[in-house]
Amino acid sequence: MKDISECAPPKRRQKTQMRFLWFFAGAAVNYLLIRLPFQWLQTHTGLPLLAISACSIGVSASFFFLWNYFINFRGESRKRDAFPRYLGAVLLMSVLSTGLLTLLKHHDAHYALSLGRFPLDLDIISTQFFLAGLKFFLYHKWVFPLPKFGN
Repeated sequence: MKDISECAPPKRRQKTQMRFLWFFAGAAVNYLLIRLPFQWLQTHTGLPLLAISACSIGVSASFFFLWNYFINFRGESRKRDAFPRYLGAVLLMSVLSTGLLTLLKHHDAHYALSLGRFPLDLDIISTQFFLAGLKFFLYHKWVFPLPKFGN
């Protein structure tokens, strides 16, 4: 006779925790993909702040568009079913991130924080922090939902 735990489907909580872990790991990569282009564009071009923010967010969004679609948030949804929702979520988050980053950079309070010799851009961190909950909810619940057990 089989043990009941052997027949039970995998725990949903474990999948959610793994998604959460990958979400935070991606935040560090996302920070660099925004910060480095922003710094370079601000130093080497005369573009307005909104354009610099949009380009920096665009670099990050392009990388993570592929990463999330093919690797991270894959659930039981077929790619062609999830694509319109995913594209909508990426566009919404890009617009919100660009607007918030531009606003924070425009009203720079000159706060500084460093990890050793690595200075952190608190405007970028704040942008990620303020939008993280909405972004995680959109991807986790709407774009690539986990399968429902018991159906």
